[in-house]
Amino acid sequence: MRGVKYVLGLMVLFIVLSVLSVQAVDRTEIVYKIPITGEIDRGLVYLVKKGISEAEAEGADLLIFEIDTFGGYVDSAIEIKDLIYNSRIKTLTFVKGRAWSAGALITLAGDIVAMVPGSSIGAAETRPKEEKYISALRKEFKATAESRGRYPEIAAAMVDSDLEIEGLIAAGKLLTLTADEAVTHNMAEYKVGNLTELYDIMDFSPARILSVQVSSAEKLARFIINPNISTVLLTIGLIALIAETFIMGWGIAGTAGLLSLGLVFSSYIYLGVAGWGVVVLLVVGLVLLALEVFVVPGFGITGISGILAILASFYFLFPTPTTALFAVATVLILSIAAAIVILKLFGGSQFWQRISLGESQTKDLGYIAQYDKKEYLGKTAYTLTPLRPAGLIEIDAKRLDVVSDGGFIDKDVKVKIIKITGNRVVVKQIKEDE
Repeated sequence: MRGVKYVLGLMVLFIVLSVLSVQAVDRTEIVYKIPITGEIDRGLVYLVKKGISEAEAEGADLLIFEIDTFGGYVDSAIEIKDLIYNSRIKTLTFVKGRAWSAGALITLAGDIVAMVPGSSIGAAETRPKEEKYISALRKEFKATAESRGRYPEIAAAMVDSDLEIEGLIAAGKLLTLTADEAVTHNMAEYKVGNLTELYDIMDFSPARILSVQVSSAEKLARFIINPNISTVLLTIGLIALIAETFIMGWGIAGTAGLLSLGLVFSSYIYLGVAGWGVVVLLVVGLVLLALEVFVVPGFGITGISGILAILASFYFLFPTPTTALFAVATVLILSIAAAIVILKLFGGSQFWQRISLGESQTKDLGYIAQYDKKEYLGKTAYTLTPLRPAGLIEIDAKRLDVVSDGGFIDKDVKVKIIKITGNRVVVKQIKEDE
């Protein structure tokens, strides 16, 4: 009996060990790679968010950020740093070329830092080079390095050229480290030729290596939200719409203008860089301008408000106030210059004649000066043009600019002059027998 129990015990132990062995064999370690290349901007923030989300959904064991960048926008770099730092997955920042400026901050955020021979990290000079910016970024670098067990003063010297570290960097110089120097001074854990070599050192055997997939739409959107590209497209859009106002009917210019503006605004919204508020501002501005051109006579508060709303929508697209002001100023100056050229080319178009005075208002043509108008108060006349609400009437064989007291009045309709204030003559429609 005791022998039977012994045999049964061995069988159970064998089964348990077999199951554990199968589980160990079936265990697949997953690596997920996200590139940090090109300019660090808000499009890259979107890509990193997407990659981390996909990695977590796949149950990845290691997140690798492959870095080769000259830098970019500090606010975008801080967002990416926070995403890396707060990731639930172990992170490795792998410097394949340069991790300069904002790229250095992202690199320091990784749990593990590895660099290839010939790579470098540092050169995080602020733009503009003012103490308040230097101070803020210096503390950001120090805090990030400190939280990962790296030397905070070395990290700070990458930002502040006033710092001196004996044997490493003199005062007045901005610190940049080679791969060897970074490892020697505890700013990186490994110097390796490639990731395969690193896996061997770490005793890590990934069964699956995945990379974040960037769609064509995401690539196009990220290209468009580059401030220089956005500025060009916004300028083209505004100039095209201005050109359309001088041409009767809707044509190529108007379509191109709306498409250009639509590309810019849809790209910012698609990548989560801007909200729908900027679109509302743009639409309100376009509507106000349309009212000014087609409904309200002259050019006043409606048109000015429309222009301000459009420029405000442009301003809130850009990442920094300096970039935004430069972009808006560029769009405005080029649009005004284009409007002058278009006016010279199309100033004689039918549409322009509708919204401008096409002939001189001289006495030999029947026009009268302001001081002569009081005598017409209470008199009746017929409209020479539709009043929408402004137009012309004929009175005593003379033409007179007037406005209606309410809605539109058709041509050849009997009206009565009910009010004269300065140069403003107000009329109302009356019946033929009045």
